[in-house]
Amino acid sequence: MLYGITIIVKSLTNLRHIYDAMPNDAITYSGPYEVGRLRRRRDQRVADYLFRRSIRTSNPDPEMTMCRIFKLLLYFTIFYVVLGAFTTGLTLLIMAHQIPPGKPGCSKFPGLASAPGNHVGDQKQILWSPENAKELANIRRAMSRAVDRYGLQGLKRMMGCNLDDSWGYMTGTPCILLKITQALDFRPVTYDDAMTLPDYAPDELYEYVVGLGTEERFNRIWVSCQVLDPGLDVQFDYVPDRFFDAEELFTSGNVFLNESSDNEGGTYTEDPRLRRIIGVQLSNIPPNRDIQIHCKAWAKNIPLYMVTIKLLVRLTAPIHPTTPLVLDEWYE
Repeated sequence: MLYGITIIVKSLTNLRHIYDAMPNDAITYSGPYEVGRLRRRRDQRVADYLFRRSIRTSNPDPEMTMCRIFKLLLYFTIFYVVLGAFTTGLTLLIMAHQIPPGKPGCSKFPGLASAPGNHVGDQKQILWSPENAKELANIRRAMSRAVDRYGLQGLKRMMGCNLDDSWGYMTGTPCILLKITQALDFRPVTYDDAMTLPDYAPDELYEYVVGLGTEERFNRIWVSCQVLDPGLDVQFDYVPDRFFDAEELFTSGNVFLNESSDNEGGTYTEDPRLRRIIGVQLSNIPPNRDIQIHCKAWAKNIPLYMVTIKLLVRLTAPIHPTTPLVLDEWYE
């Protein structure tokens, strides 16, 4: 008995040595051990689950019957009728609220602009010296930008302001351009008689309107410039007129000024922008003094504050002594 046990132990020891001597690559892994019946049950459960899910999510094509065809036709008919009604209503709404090219999007009042000058606060300052070439060049450029957009007709209209080719700033008679801004389709109500002018209008404007004929007073937006310091005798000359002609003034296209059938006169048109600009030429300006000037346009339905320009004009000139100094007084 003991001998048999000894033989078995030796055999196991030899097998162990043989196993330890074998390389790992010689061992082939056959996978986890599973019972075949349990695997078949699991595969069956997975197949049943996939089948039930496919039944819930499947959407087979319905059978095409006459009832279904009628429903489809009714659906598409109602859909396109509603779509057509919506498109038609939207088109009519756009056409009803469409803004014509020559009409404004909203009504507004015109304003008053001027050139040259620089804005400082609520006023525009015009400071220059006839001996300062840089200041004169800046003024010429500003005036040219304001007039060149009107072409040769603009230069012809403002010719009285630019006789010295420096817009009067070289000779002490500066010219200020006043422009009433565009307000499409605006219809101004003008003062057609001096008696209708407000009480706060300047007296010299009242006298000017009184001196005009009856036909020359209609459809005129009057312009007045006034020095605030009563001790100064600054003179104003308006080029070419002292008013803006209100007839077809706020239109976007050309207007007929002469509809005569005469061959000599013919018919011609004028850009209304030309009649929205005038010049105010100043004279008798004292040097080295700040001159406050207010220029206004007068119409019944335009607020006065919207067509009022506040200007500060100063002509800088060198100061020369009135009496020559004696040599002895100079050293004293």
